[in-house]
Amino acid sequence: MSYLLLSRLRIRAANALAGNLAISPAQVLACVLFGHNLGRKTGCKPLRVAILHHDAQLLGEYGSDGFYDFHPQQRRGATFIDAVDYSSRNPHALSLQPSASCHLTLSLLIEVQGSINTQRLQRFLRTARIAGGAIDGYAELQSGAELDELRLPKGFWLIERSDLLQGEGSPVDALVAAIGHKPARHVAPEAEGTAPPLPESWLAASVLGYAMTTPFEVRAGVRQTDSGETPRHAFCEPLLGLVQYVSSRDYGQRPIPWWEHGWLQDDVFVVRQAQPQR
Repeated sequence: MSYLLLSRLRIRAANALAGNLAISPAQVLACVLFGHNLGRKTGCKPLRVAILHHDAQLLGEYGSDGFYDFHPQQRRGATFIDAVDYSSRNPHALSLQPSASCHLTLSLLIEVQGSINTQRLQRFLRTARIAGGAIDGYAELQSGAELDELRLPKGFWLIERSDLLQGEGSPVDALVAAIGHKPARHVAPEAEGTAPPLPESWLAASVLGYAMTTPFEVRAGVRQTDSGETPRHAFCEPLLGLVQYVSSRDYGQRPIPWWEHGWLQDDVFVVRQAQPQR
């Protein structure tokens, strides 16, 4: 077992549209699946990923009311759909596609089984993408057999906060209520050596999985694998969850907030926090 640190990845024009309900720079699922892709291209086996956020810039225009008057940049479609642009009355015009983008700076800590080939890793990073965004550069690559061998940068850990969605009523209402919740003041630990509770602030919606809406089957037009095979394909809907940005200073000596991926059942794929936050 070893650890890999990709420090301060600069990601250009990443997707920020979390389904049809939210705009968020918290790209947890994309980062975890990036780790999976890294393993396939470099020959190692990433087991789980932890995400340190440094910076985000949503691409759009801001009105006089600040963020709440935010208008994301939109892109026009590159081609017609079935030779007809169904959403425009002008037969020669391409419609706008719903989109929201952001620039990101992240550090990814990856637990790896197997050896890490630095040359393959560097070659992979030249063309790799995270949430559709191109990786323009990074500060440094570190690896080690123990976490203590790595120099973790300061930043904000992304942790799961599904505990704030356990109330009664609609999960959507619970998500909106949690994001709009005014956090309580920081409470000092009651006993010496006890970690204080995490502040309930900097909450965001994030796509944490997908639920299939159709069976898996071979369909025309599906992107082929590197070996030229056509994989089975299914249509799906994103599953929104709640995450929190917690500064590494406030997080303290708690266990690393690892994210793991897996299937809850045959038609539901999710990423989940491997360690409890409290």
